[in-house]
Amino acid sequence: MYFPIGWPKVLRTVCVESLAFKQIVSNRDKILFATLSDDAFAVWFCKPSVIIVYHKRSSESLQRLGINVGIEWKPDSSMICISTSEGHLILYNVEMQTDQPAYQQSDPPTASLRRDSAELFVKEVIPSLKITLFKEILIWDGQITRMCCISGTEILVCTTRAHLLRYRWDGSQNRDYCLDLGRIPFSINQQVSKAEPILEDNTHVNDIEYSPLVCGFGITLNDGRAAYLTAPNLKFDPNAVQGIWAQGIDDATCARVNHKFRLIAIGRKNSQVDVFTIDEVTGGLELSHTMVLSSKDFPGDPGPVKCMRWTGDGRAVAVSWEGGGISVWSTFGALLMCSLAWDYGLNQDLSKHNPLVVSSMEWATEGYQLWMVKTEEELKCNLIQMDFVKSPLSVNPCMSTQRHLYLQADDKLYINLEDNLTRRTKISIIDSSADAYQESGSEHTENGSDLENSAKYKEFVDDNECRKQWIVLQLPATYIASNWPLRYSAIDETGETICVAGRTGLAHYSRASRRWKLFGNEAQEKDFVVTGGMLCWRQYIVVGCYSILDGHDEIRFYPREAKLDNRFAKIVRVQSQVFVLDVLEDQLVVFGADALVTIYELSLDTNGNIELRCVQAVDISALSHPACVVSASLCRLQDPLPHTHLNRRDETLTAPDSLVINASGKLMMVQREEYDVDEDNNPFNRISLTSMTYVYSCTLPTYARRH
Repeated sequence: MYFPIGWPKVLRTVCVESLAFKQIVSNRDKILFATLSDDAFAVWFCKPSVIIVYHKRSSESLQRLGINVGIEWKPDSSMICISTSEGHLILYNVEMQTDQPAYQQSDPPTASLRRDSAELFVKEVIPSLKITLFKEILIWDGQITRMCCISGTEILVCTTRAHLLRYRWDGSQNRDYCLDLGRIPFSINQQVSKAEPILEDNTHVNDIEYSPLVCGFGITLNDGRAAYLTAPNLKFDPNAVQGIWAQGIDDATCARVNHKFRLIAIGRKNSQVDVFTIDEVTGGLELSHTMVLSSKDFPGDPGPVKCMRWTGDGRAVAVSWEGGGISVWSTFGALLMCSLAWDYGLNQDLSKHNPLVVSSMEWATEGYQLWMVKTEEELKCNLIQMDFVKSPLSVNPCMSTQRHLYLQADDKLYINLEDNLTRRTKISIIDSSADAYQESGSEHTENGSDLENSAKYKEFVDDNECRKQWIVLQLPATYIASNWPLRYSAIDETGETICVAGRTGLAHYSRASRRWKLFGNEAQEKDFVVTGGMLCWRQYIVVGCYSILDGHDEIRFYPREAKLDNRFAKIVRVQSQVFVLDVLEDQLVVFGADALVTIYELSLDTNGNIELRCVQAVDISALSHPACVVSASLCRLQDPLPHTHLNRRDETLTAPDSLVINASGKLMMVQREEYDVDEDNNPFNRISLTSMTYVYSCTLPTYARRH
């Protein structure tokens, strides 16, 4: 869930104020942004939003090679590739100058204007970049329509002659793996024996995006058709590539791939977006849902879809139209924001002229900003930036069990505690009349105490008296200034402790004392990165992290009452990077990059120190790629029924909780068998996937409660 906040900002710089930007592209880390015009390009830094380097081509180069058409980053941000209108590629080296930063702050001589607070000091080091021409390449194959980076060594170039050429970043062509649309068989799925290539003349690719997680490309053709190109492996041998048509599409304008949920979004001329998923049985494209504006949102026609961009976590997509206007949708089609419903004043008729026409856009790091190229009159363009807040469930799904509502921005939290949101009442199951209601805030008598514990009464939530009063919790400048942006956040059940993690380290806040706790040793804060979420268990803060100092992946337990120091933490090494953490009572669920779901039992010894015991492990590599797993948690579907073990009649065992896995929006449940441990405290068995139940295969809200 992403929501806009504040007014859009217009980014202006004197040296590029007169440029007509046509495209904006971010690097893989979404920290550097390249803006392209007809004769120049500039590289911007994310925060603060300033230009680092600006390069303008000479008039001789423009006359010989043509104007700029497209721009693409190398994955390691060491090179930039520009395509021209005359069918050339221009490769530039991007070198980082380590001797001095691009910007330095200095105080004025006037004493009253000097900085006296930590918030005014920018600790972020803005790198100094140097752009040098590396090579100019002539493409003997018509004009270039689109470029797509497919690996750290190659870039794919689409031309008007229906070819998809693979070039290495050193300028050489990988001829053996170049593709020709006229030789690729197309069908409706991978089980159809009859497949035909594209026989029509003047048919070529006008938009393309690659994703290794879907093992292929999402493409749109200039005749309005859309397809999915795939192959048995990531080498994409021309003899093994197959095309799968997106059925019912004849007016496609652009295509974008959601890597985490394995979705392909197709923008159409009728202003709607069709989202397809890959059928695991037939290999064909199956329509998942459609993003279409209702008459309530906008009664007119905003025109064909101009541009689409998924957020880095795949939880939202931004859409712009040629007629003007932008919108943000959730992964499975809920409209989160639409500029067509904004108030532009009485003199603006959006059906005739929309003041917000966006030709290109890109999400910033963690999705907190949306950079857009806004087209003005007289061929002028502005670069604008819109800020967003998002639900913590987008990166930390274990917070779905919390009753507190809060959103996270890049440097602050917006919190609305449960007491402000709802009023709790109790109603009798036997008699649901109005006199059976009892407010939880009233004083309890002896009978009232028995009433509260009785199973004949259920608790209901009354949302009619909720108060929309947000508590804005600003992160401490001493932490966020060097660890921007905020990446993970967590809150405990009582709402008294709030934990945050930025680029490195972590910090936590106590509502009782209204104070932040930071690492006393800043070196310890810089020595680890939270990678797999965070949560609160009793008096401990649990994080899945990577130790930069030791080079190991770990699970760390920091006591909330003690100082934030590694001396008081319990550190447990794990075999692979932690992706997801979750907890149910005293059971900790850890999912890692090795596709193992490991379940631990947590307990406290007599001294209050935490102890872990590995209970079971599940290998789900056959179900999904680890990067596509949204959440892995334990779920208690019903109260466990006690039964007696045959060999231990005095003990009562309970059935284990079910393991629920959300992979690419598909919900799967693994029924765990009863377990016991041997003399070495090891689990007897590992769970087999024969007990898996396929629950739901369409839209799965990640904010659904498990209890």
